[in-house]
Amino acid sequence: MQLKIEIDKKSIGSRLKTARELHGLTQEKLSEEMGCTSKYISKVENGASAPSLPFVIKFSEITGSDLNYLLRGMYPKGESTAMLVREPAPIYEISADLSKKSRKICSEVMTKIIEVLEENKV
Repeated sequence: MQLKIEIDKKSIGSRLKTARELHGLTQEKLSEEMGCTSKYISKVENGASAPSLPFVIKFSEITGSDLNYLLRGMYPKGESTAMLVREPAPIYEISADLSKKSRKICSEVMTKIIEVLEENKV
């Protein structure tokens, strides 16, 4: 018996991009950690290429992202968009030269984005 599953490359790519950005990783930095080219990461994020399962698993390990979310866009029962990643996104590590005020603004913006996403069940 052969199981046929349709893969929505664009949606998976979009979720991978969101998780990468939340972790403050550029495509270049991620490609170094993943052992692939930044061009391949761009193709995956744009939905031009479907990522392999080993790629998504390694991505999940590097970013701490939830596999169920990355592959299916679903959160564990009782959890929400805040669980896009198992660990808080390193907002304060994005740039060491951000002022305390800028870091606070970034944190407030991310909190508001998550609230809006949860309200809209995205």
